[in-house]
Amino acid sequence: MLDAARRERWNARPRWLMQYCHGSPGFVINLAGFPGPELDDLLLGAGEATWAAGPIKKGSNLCHGTGGNGYAFLKLFERTGDEHWLAKARAFAMHGIAQTEAHAREHGQMRYSLWTGDPGFAIYLQDCVRGDAAFPTLDTFFG
Repeated sequence: MLDAARRERWNARPRWLMQYCHGSPGFVINLAGFPGPELDDLLLGAGEATWAAGPIKKGSNLCHGTGGNGYAFLKLFERTGDEHWLAKARAFAMHGIAQTEAHAREHGQMRYSLWTGDPGFAIYLQDCVRGDAAFPTLDTFFG
């Protein structure tokens, strides 16, 4: 239970659920491969909302972290060919590197799972270097 002061600060801030499993990033990642231009405005708006929300504070991982959200930008880069989406993905990657290093210092170890740990983020970093948007499992198993 939050104390009164923390609850007041929590309620004063807008709460955007901007992570892969809630909201715009997952929408983009899962629907960016649909053919035709009908979804373009919606996908681009979702990408801009993800950028406006900024990197996730929870960490760098895929499921509910900066790397997962960054894949939305890679998907938009793949869909549009517009380099500014790749630049946004790489900016999230740089932030995620700092998050990963801070977590390792704080806890004395890395996180070892694909979805909520550092291996998934490492795949994201590789995809940022290559400009690839193959989201782990979703695109590699079913793409």
